[in-house]
Amino acid sequence: MISQAGQPEGQPDLKKTDGSASSSRFHDDHTIVTIRGEIDLYTAPRLHSELAALLVDGMPARVVIDMSGVEFCDSTGMNVLLSCLRRARERGGELEIAAPKPAVRKILQVTGLDSVFTLVEDADARGPMSLNGPKPAVPRN
Repeated sequence: MISQAGQPEGQPDLKKTDGSASSSRFHDDHTIVTIRGEIDLYTAPRLHSELAALLVDGMPARVVIDMSGVEFCDSTGMNVLLSCLRRARERGGELEIAAPKPAVRKILQVTGLDSVFTLVEDADARGPMSLNGPKPAVPRN
């Protein structure tokens, strides 16, 4: 799903797995990760391991997850995103969700995660253009 190996700044890296694909673009101060397809029980573990590899010490302070191409995300996928948000914040960074489709936005609203994540309209916008207010601490399991 995501690879940092040798990609020039701003150049996408695209990989496909069963039911989903993603690409990432690296910039000086942030990384945009674009996910397409479905995030579910089958695709979530790989997404988690690859996002975790991105969220290491020295990572960009801001990681934007572009979900404009995600058609479906179950609770397993939401848990992956929440875990990665926690990891980013522990390292002084932020993980934002950009352009979720109505079905994904509905899941965020029903679960209350729309008040935990920073939601932005456009993944390419400079700085957060929040669709929602200030974020509380990430709940611990």
